[in-house]
Amino acid sequence: MTERISQVARKLMNGLSPGVEVVRVYAYGSRVRGNADLASDLDLLVELREVTRTAKRQILDRAWELSLEEGYVISVVIVSQEAFEQGPLSLSEFARTVRREGVEIAA
Repeated sequence: MTERISQVARKLMNGLSPGVEVVRVYAYGSRVRGNADLASDLDLLVELREVTRTAKRQILDRAWELSLEEGYVISVVIVSQEAFEQGPLSLSEFARTVRREGVEIAA
C-alpha cells in the first residue's frame, strides 16, 4: 500500500509547474497506518518552499483530478517550509503526528 501512496504523491508533484518548489510530501492518516476502509481519504501534507495562491490552486486542482482517477478523496494540507519547520505549526500536535506517523516522500 505504501508504494501505491508514493506513486499517487509523485503523480501530484509531477503535475505541477516548475515554479512550484515542493520541499517534501508526507502521507499520513489511516491509509498509511493500514486501517483505512473504502470511504477513507488519502491525507497528504505538501511542504513548499513558499506558499503562493498559484501554487495552492495548482496543488488543489491536481489533487481533485487525482481523486477522480484513484476513486477516493485526496485531502491536501499545504504549508510553507518555514511554518512547518520553524513556525508555531512546527510545535503543534498535528505536525508532531505527521512527522511521527507519516511517510515522507521525497520531492
